[in-house]
Amino acid sequence: MTQYRQIMVGVVIWLAGSIAVGSDPILAESGGMEGSGALELPVVEVRDQPIQTGGTGSLHLEEVSQSASRLGVSIREIPASVEVIDQTLMQERGLRTISEAVQGATGLSVGDSPGNPVNFSMRGFTNNQLRLLYDGLLLGPAQMTSRPRDTWNLDRIEVLKGPASVLYGEGALGGAINFVTKRPFREDHVVTDALLSIGSFNTLRTALGSGGPLGSDKLHYRVDLSYQRADHYAGVQRSPYTYWNLTSALLYDAAPTLAFELSFDVTHDRSVPYWGTPLIPEGFAGSSAINGVVTTNDGRTIDGRILRQNFNVVDADMSATTHWAKFKTTWQPARTIELRNQAYYYWAERNWQNAETYQFNPGTQLIDRDRFFVQHDQYIVGDRLEAQIKERLFEHGNRFVIGVEFSHLHLNRPSFFGGGDSIDPLAIPSGSFGSITSAEQRTTITTAALFVEEQFNITEALKLVGGMRHDRIDLDRQLFNAAGVFNTTASFERSFNPTTWRAGLVYDLLPTLTLYGQYATAADPVGTNVFIVRAAENFDLATGAQWEVGAKGQLWHNRAEWTVAYFDIYRKNILTQTSLTAAQNVGRQTSKGIELSGAIRPTDAWRLQGNVTVLSARFADFSESAGSSVASRGGNRPPNVPEVMANLWSVYRVPFVVPFDLGAAFRYVGHRYAENANAVRLNAYITADAWITVPYKNVTVTLRGRNLLDKTYAIWADPFYPSQVLIGAPRTVELMMTARF
Repeated sequence: MTQYRQIMVGVVIWLAGSIAVGSDPILAESGGMEGSGALELPVVEVRDQPIQTGGTGSLHLEEVSQSASRLGVSIREIPASVEVIDQTLMQERGLRTISEAVQGATGLSVGDSPGNPVNFSMRGFTNNQLRLLYDGLLLGPAQMTSRPRDTWNLDRIEVLKGPASVLYGEGALGGAINFVTKRPFREDHVVTDALLSIGSFNTLRTALGSGGPLGSDKLHYRVDLSYQRADHYAGVQRSPYTYWNLTSALLYDAAPTLAFELSFDVTHDRSVPYWGTPLIPEGFAGSSAINGVVTTNDGRTIDGRILRQNFNVVDADMSATTHWAKFKTTWQPARTIELRNQAYYYWAERNWQNAETYQFNPGTQLIDRDRFFVQHDQYIVGDRLEAQIKERLFEHGNRFVIGVEFSHLHLNRPSFFGGGDSIDPLAIPSGSFGSITSAEQRTTITTAALFVEEQFNITEALKLVGGMRHDRIDLDRQLFNAAGVFNTTASFERSFNPTTWRAGLVYDLLPTLTLYGQYATAADPVGTNVFIVRAAENFDLATGAQWEVGAKGQLWHNRAEWTVAYFDIYRKNILTQTSLTAAQNVGRQTSKGIELSGAIRPTDAWRLQGNVTVLSARFADFSESAGSSVASRGGNRPPNVPEVMANLWSVYRVPFVVPFDLGAAFRYVGHRYAENANAVRLNAYITADAWITVPYKNVTVTLRGRNLLDKTYAIWADPFYPSQVLIGAPRTVELMMTARF
């Protein structure tokens, strides 16, 4: 409670400061909601230019968010917490991957390893309780689609905190993360960008991008190609990885009010997977024990002799390839109406062959390993049609969006669990994967949805924002054994019909201070998570809701921006997998906390940005199988959820013959637990990064150091594998050069 009081004192002081400088000039409002007669959608909305961004020192409050609303309003006008990580910021901070880019967002923690899906935690919820979107589209559960990829191909990342089901359907209780790729710009000349980077562990990163007109002022293109490779992931031996990403698009302006966009993306990644460092009894580790990284109830620790060893089998392999085609149409038949349609096809193939659990056996003093084989052959076809109308209602400003959405997902999943061996923890690697005997799971998920969203101006300063969505979700799962015989007991069909809604108010108390409040519901048809469930239990529909209040504002003649939010979320009937072959609905989970973020430019040369989150997330009425008994987890914290997180960035432009930037970043992550029992604690850690950037004409050179104090820390733990933890990267160095032609 002391932490909450400290944060609230800071909030009061910040609000008081905002009111004291309330005479700051208001920034120009987007949308043009004032005046008499019909509200017009300007023709230029179809032919908009890319948003210019400024990296550290901006919260983008006056920019339009594509992820938080379909109404085309600014982040300041949305009754929710929204964060934007733009390309300028990614390059400035050296954020190479999507996991690096997202982990600095307010209240977000991330854990990943080569080849594995990236893990996210936000507002007390993790992985499939969040929605991962690509260009605003859902391609499947987070633990399927969150493959490693380069930030070079992205224009920005938008993070919407809290329930987002009304926008994106089932499963978006904790929030949504939208990865927006670079799109064609309507420029009159071709612009080409290039990147080359080398770093520790023989890391190589290279990228090339180009965009501009293509023989006509009506036709524009954009193409970006990125490539990354390294001998080791996070310094872990025998963990090489490679991945590349191609994004491309053509934009054709058939008329001033009609535009077509065709895009095609390809990604590929391959690696030797690393699933963590096994926990070793302190007696076995002896003087090699690294204290302070983890704390366990049974006296296990990290053994320095095996800290960065990969315990996987010799022939372990992970790979994934995706192809994605989209066709988007934007048409403005009248000045107050805009129609948007996006059709898409996505195909992915993913392969896992490895040992994923590493558990120290006190009797034999060996590491016991399993065998795990999974293959995904997935495709999804879908379409989203929506109409936006801006027309005054009862002489009040009004924006309205109505739309329909359809998607059909097919997943073919051969899998194999079982088998294994034991190896000497001090004499690795050894052992191979062996023969494969697999069962096959075929799943189809067909979704049809109707959604509406509205912003109504009650007064010039007070806006009502609401929305509703109804989904029809049909699930069909068929299971076949190794001989190809249909398993009637584990196959089933189900339908879900969730309806979710949100309602909020936005009030401009001052030209520089906006207050907001919102209540939102969410639904999670847990049966859609069948790719990790084998038993045919009759799972209930998981539901949840959140109320949130907050404020957003500017200070000191717009040299500073800030946001603060308090939220309270509950979720019930949560699906939790209790083993590799069984899952159950637990009771409830609650999550409440405070998020504070700010960006300031004290001088023209100095920029600062930071955030802090204080979070209390707990299970309630929750019991799970523990061997032959049932154990209560009520009051425990969900896995990988820290109570406190904080980030701080500073960039200073040094005046010189050739001016250069000095930058520093600090990150604090509080302690977390590895599993529902809270018997393994990942201790808190602090990391520090620094860089120097020298821009000269069209070339920029950056020298960057990460984890300068060489801190050893645990970044993540898989709740199903509590005998091991993922270790963060040691001190590394990178030299990067970018150029524009």
